Amino acid sequence: MLIVIVFTLVTLAVFWMPFLLKTGSFWGIDFGHHGMETIVANFDGLNYIAVAKTMYDPTMLATKFAGFDNPPIYYAAHFPVYPLLIASLDAFNSGPQALLLATIISNIVLAIALLYFFETVIKDKNLAMTLALVALVFPGRMLSLRGVGSSEPLFIAFVLTSLALCYKGKHIWAAILGSLAVLTRSPGIFLFGAYMLSAIVSYKSEGNKLISKSLPYLMMPMALGLLFAFYGYRYGNFWAYFNNSSELHPIFFPPFMIFSNSAKWISDMWREDILYMYLIYGTGIALYIKQIKQKCGLEKLAIGAYAVVYGLILLLVSHRDLARYGLPIAPIAILGFAPYLTTKNLKWLLVFLIPIYLLAWQFVVANVQMVSDWGPLL
Repeated sequence: MLIVIVFTLVTLAVFWMPFLLKTGSFWGIDFGHHGMETIVANFDGLNYIAVAKTMYDPTMLATKFAGFDNPPIYYAAHFPVYPLLIASLDAFNSGPQALLLATIISNIVLAIALLYFFETVIKDKNLAMTLALVALVFPGRMLSLRGVGSSEPLFIAFVLTSLALCYKGKHIWAAILGSLAVLTRSPGIFLFGAYMLSAIVSYKSEGNKLISKSLPYLMMPMALGLLFAFYGYRYGNFWAYFNNSSELHPIFFPPFMIFSNSAKWISDMWREDILYMYLIYGTGIALYIKQIKQKCGLEKLAIGAYAVVYGLILLLVSHRDLARYGLPIAPIAILGFAPYLTTKNLKWLLVFLIPIYLLAWQFVVANVQMVSDWGPLL
């Protein structure tokens, strides 16, 4: 575990280095001599600080954070677990510093969760560690996402830990971690759908067993309902999440609308990489399902069911940052390729780190939210 945590922190430190040193340019990337404010101001870090400072209070959001040009209801799309982590750290640090500390903690939690997930499913501990190291930097979008203020690392950690606990038959704990996933990001509810699908497939002719296995997982939609009730108290609108008119609902029908030339969140014509994403994820998931086809029961089916449910939803996503939306099932796709990966092949990961870092740096430099007044954030 120590190796995975050290790898996480070292790769994060290297990622932050150009900003800590206020680098001008490096390897064709123009950093503009900007410091760590670039990391803090990356979407959606500032929005999470705003939630941490206000806990969705519409009046405070409308006054203290008016410079963000977002209506108060917009922040309903930013679920509370990650802001609560920032708020707990903000008690001893300024908002930006709390965000950076939350980023470090999220990275450590993600590293532990990845290792726990792979060690649960794969008994070869060396291979499990290799897969965890790979999953921390691949797909390439992972590095830029865990290097800034983002709820995805915690979300992925909760999802994977929940699936691992379910795999071990610890359903109450799996449901608790699943509920935390739901309260971290809205797609967490798809995990509940995967558990229900697995239970129905496994125990469709055993009513009592179906009910007993499924019952703990009702905590997940209950958690979402309680959050929406809290939104009702704050905003006077139970459905505030769906009415915030933000870009955070990029799901459209029919599938593959991401190739539309009139989609709102697609502005380029070079989209061939999307086909390769579908291919890699689809192949990895299919390989994993092939590995478990002889196994039965909710415990063994849940991981594959989640990959399938979330993967099908991914086909409905029409947003250029599809790589980000696909990250929660990336570890499962990597798990499918596990028989073809060995510890010896880890050296190739070091070669891929060069373009991965360049990809991540140029993305973060360009993905900055403008701040006219840092006062409310401190």
